[in-house]
Amino acid sequence: MAGPFRIGVYGMEEAPGFLVRELKEIGLDARELPALTPKALAGLDLLHVFFPPMAWRGFVMAKLMGLATVAHWMGSDVLEVRRGRQRVKLRLALPFVDLHLAVHAPLVDELAGLGIAARHQPNLSEHLVVEGLPWPQEPSVLCYTPPTGRELYGVERLLWLARRLPAVKFYSCGAGEPPEGAPPNWEHLGLLTDMGPAFARTRVLVRPTRRDGLPRMVLEALGYGRRVVWSQPFPHVAAARTDEELEAAVREALSAGPNLGGQELVRRFFDRRRTAFRLHDYYRLLVGRMP
Repeated sequence: MAGPFRIGVYGMEEAPGFLVRELKEIGLDARELPALTPKALAGLDLLHVFFPPMAWRGFVMAKLMGLATVAHWMGSDVLEVRRGRQRVKLRLALPFVDLHLAVHAPLVDELAGLGIAARHQPNLSEHLVVEGLPWPQEPSVLCYTPPTGRELYGVERLLWLARRLPAVKFYSCGAGEPPEGAPPNWEHLGLLTDMGPAFARTRVLVRPTRRDGLPRMVLEALGYGRRVVWSQPFPHVAAARTDEELEAAVREALSAGPNLGGQELVRRFFDRRRTAFRLHDYYRLLVGRMP
């Protein structure tokens, strides 16, 4: 298909809306879809879905209406399709998806184990900036402690770490109250819409999750020049799986100084405009193949 084409974006949380805004910035005709119905899909050339398990029927409907289709995997959705009923739905829906994308390179391997050939394509983030904040004088750590999923997000390990490092200030963010059992060197900042001030007062982001995609929080920390200790391997990040590795990595990161390499990584590979143009290239190829 030659000339302009129309893109519909559907999914969870803020990802669809921000992608639509960024695609419009580069001149594409894109809209966020409130639902996957024939009326919503009418007049579109391509459907892009974040968190594919919520849209199996939508993919089938889109293909029957002549649309190209893109499934963008985020992390928790890969875990979702490992469950019995979802795996059956996945096998039925696969022929109706033209392109699979994954926000984090290790997810490409996980998807391959499910019979899905995916390409690594980071998500866009409205909050991703590259800014050199001053290195805080106080040794300090930032972490994420949501009200649910304590084991998944390693909350007990974070509390253990804070007790091991009583001279280090620990700041947590997330909805709800501070985690039960927090020591005196712990302060809960609540749910934050702007992470800049939190990163301004902390040296290190610590994220001992049991599993992850590529969280925006990690990329934000790198963009602000902060050190990151994470349970996953990633460039310019200290990977720590055991408690001993976690404590050693945090102690080293606290005295390492600004993460200039992490900032350059974000600048070169996670620039919003470059990411939008890469997606445009995918779209053009897919829509061009449609009859």
